[in-house]
Amino acid sequence: ECEKPARAACAFCGRFVCKEHAKTMPTFLAMFLGGQSTPKGLAVANVIWCGICEPQPEPIGMPELY
Repeated sequence: ECEKPARAACAFCGRFVCKEHAKTMPTFLAMFLGGQSTPKGLAVANVIWCGICEPQPEPIGMPELY
């Protein structure tokens, strides 16, 4: 994006970004079944995001890994 020194890495794609270009976005670290099989998620707010990559809102199938 620019020639300024990198200050952080995007949690989603790994790009390095300067302080001015760094953005934040919430993300899930883990999803699991809690008591009585209730779905729960462990989320983190304000994770560094480069603003360039496009984290997908839904899981993407990867049948080639079967």
